[in-house]
Amino acid sequence: MSIQDDEIRSLGPAPRGSRRPGRSWLMVGLPLAVLLVVVAFAMFGRPAQPPSVAPALAVPITSPSPPGAVDTPDIVEPSPAIAEECVPDRRAFTPGAALDLTGLWAGDDGGIYYVRQLGSVIWWSGMSERDQPPASLGRDWNNVGRGELGKDLTIVSDWADVPRGEILGSGTVTFKVGPDADGNLQITKRSETGTGRGDTLWTPCVRA
Repeated sequence: MSIQDDEIRSLGPAPRGSRRPGRSWLMVGLPLAVLLVVVAFAMFGRPAQPPSVAPALAVPITSPSPPGAVDTPDIVEPSPAIAEECVPDRRAFTPGAALDLTGLWAGDDGGIYYVRQLGSVIWWSGMSERDQPPASLGRDWNNVGRGELGKDLTIVSDWADVPRGEILGSGTVTFKVGPDADGNLQITKRSETGTGRGDTLWTPCVRA
């Protein structure tokens, strides 16, 4: 035993309330060191977690137009024009009623007949190719006529082609005004003389 130990023992027990520096450091420092180790493990001992990423919102992807491009609307081609778009005009035929034949009549020869009635006198101008372009109207044939409407509803007429068309015919023709199978007004050809005509039936129509 050293002289320092004898001196300490000779001093006797430490008074109550006094601190011994060595033991106090151990009582405070050891728990503190353990706490620091636990905190360090908690902070650095866990495996690294990947950062959480919020789900991305779906965004539509559009292809940009090339520079200088111009959006053009769809172009609708218009229907080709026709010479005389004449739609059927169904008129009931009433026996004994006064007739007014003035108007447009479609011929079964592809022509259009412009008719004017003045009393019992019937005038007309007929032109070919009503369903062709306007410049073609009457270029195949074009005739004019004058007739008398009788009490029996026949029209006895003289007619002749004019040089708008390529045909130069002439003659007489007799028409009959009456009903078709459905009771609607029509004009039919009954007889003719001369060079002859291509029509046999006229039906009333109006411009579309």
